[in-house]
Amino acid sequence: METLSVDYLVVGGGIAGFQAILSLLPHGTAMLVSKGPLSSGSSYFAQGGLALPWGFTEDDIESHVQDTIRAGAGLCDPVAVRLLIEGAEEAFEGLLRYGVPFDRDPRGHLRTTREAAHSRSRIVHAGGDRTGALILKGLAEAAFRQPHFRFLSPYQLYQIRMDENGDAKGAYFLGERDSDLLEIRARAVVLATGGAGSLFLRTTNPRFQRGDGVSIAFRAGCEIERMAYYQFHPTVLDLPGTPPFLLTEAMRGEGAHLLDKKGERFLYRYHPDGELAPRDVVARALWIELSKNPGQEISLSVNHLPNGFVRNRFPQVYGHLKELGIDLETTPVPIRPAAHFQMGGIRTDMTGKTGVRGLWAIGEVASTRVHGANRLASNSLLEALVMGRRLVQSVLEESSRHMSGGTSGQEARKLSRMVLPEFSGEESWASLKTVLWEKAGIIRTLKGGKKGLEWVEDRLRAGRSVPVHGSQFAYANGLLVAKLIFQDILTAPVVGAHYMVFGPEADQIDGGCP
Repeated sequence: METLSVDYLVVGGGIAGFQAILSLLPHGTAMLVSKGPLSSGSSYFAQGGLALPWGFTEDDIESHVQDTIRAGAGLCDPVAVRLLIEGAEEAFEGLLRYGVPFDRDPRGHLRTTREAAHSRSRIVHAGGDRTGALILKGLAEAAFRQPHFRFLSPYQLYQIRMDENGDAKGAYFLGERDSDLLEIRARAVVLATGGAGSLFLRTTNPRFQRGDGVSIAFRAGCEIERMAYYQFHPTVLDLPGTPPFLLTEAMRGEGAHLLDKKGERFLYRYHPDGELAPRDVVARALWIELSKNPGQEISLSVNHLPNGFVRNRFPQVYGHLKELGIDLETTPVPIRPAAHFQMGGIRTDMTGKTGVRGLWAIGEVASTRVHGANRLASNSLLEALVMGRRLVQSVLEESSRHMSGGTSGQEARKLSRMVLPEFSGEESWASLKTVLWEKAGIIRTLKGGKKGLEWVEDRLRAGRSVPVHGSQFAYANGLLVAKLIFQDILTAPVVGAHYMVFGPEADQIDGGCP
């Protein structure tokens, strides 16, 4: 087993991971390990923008705080929300220093837009709808210029490396071949591995966003919370034979309409803000409309907007649809909701610190309780940037000055085997995705949650000790994440209408259900 040593180990090649690397590099050597190329993670595909308390006055900050709490159905931690929003200005100034090319008007002023559940225009964007990719590019280029930075890919996180006191002192990874086990010793470990959206049948997430960070942190002893708080994005391309493709929230912010089969804007029947209602409200409205009329098509339309506006403002979306033979400016696009963002995860404080000494978690993999039960649009990139900066003092104060000894040959042989469930390739993944979509999707019932949990536990119980196989290991992680989601649904089923709605199969719940 190959062994490497570094002061600070960051796992995950998105915006959160690279911001953490840049924060830690002035204080020692730092290594970032990614499962794939930088274009394979969720950050790269983030279309909408970066939410800021634009103006940065106390009034601007308070407005952003209140919008975040309202969108989160009152289930946000207000102290955490304020810390996040107050960190926005410094994080944004850092991006400007890294040369991120935010969009500007002819006079050089930054362009801002409004998105759903925001009370004012405060989102800045880059490259029209390529904000995530351009922020990631700026951060990565800055990191690669640093002499004490090292990047490794493709390596799959396998296990947190613990010392005799139960402290994290690095991690183990699987290489391209399952026999390539890599040990990385470190004084501090930061998980920035993203969410688990691709475990659902319909998703906006890249293929490998399967919740590895959550499952591995759980096995290491971290507390996992709020896994049932999953956000479903309402406007996702729905063409037979075509993978789901996100139609950014910013399109509705710029005036796009959602139309039913009669060509009517139906969302005002569900919320006074219509298309600018919170995402969970819009996603649930679409689910209800499609359930009432299963054969109907709901579409997103920008036909009424000025000619040329959409192709210039949203070049990535426009170009993708053009390749599919659709002119977005003249043709309404069929949509359905899809799993989008994980709001629960590894419980941390607002420095990213977990319950395991030496281990931090930031970004979508972490639960800071900032997003409540529904994330405010474009707060995710803000969280990744702010938390990637906030962790540094905590890491410096609490990371050990020494690394534990190496792994013996006997220990390495034990690591090479694990209890894994039966796995039959894509068939196993398809079954898991279907169960989560049907039993833990936009509309949940207690009966469905119980059936889903039983299905997952049956497969986990059937596991046996075998030599580690990367794909089989990833499937085991997916099953464990699904178990945590179903357990959370059944533990606290009633938390308000924004969180979940129980259908006609629901068991009786004291106090009624929304």
